[in-house]
Amino acid sequence: MGLNKSVSFKVNGMHCGGCANKIIKSIEDLKIEHSVDVNVSEGKVKIKFNAEESSISTFKESITKLGFQVEKVELE
Repeated sequence: MGLNKSVSFKVNGMHCGGCANKIIKSIEDLKIEHSVDVNVSEGKVKIKFNAEESSISTFKESITKLGFQVEKVELE
């Protein structure tokens, strides 16, 4: 199986490493095989995941529940 899908979120409201850590922890708490990269200065969250285990909306919901606004979603 493996990580067969990649998505990039443009996230509004990330200001520091603490924000990045909150997002990373919320995604880890989903217990889904993934790889996540957060770039605070660009406001981007890139996630690689297995499309058979999860969906883009699951990750988007996890980010927005923290109070961040997802402005843009790009499949890669």
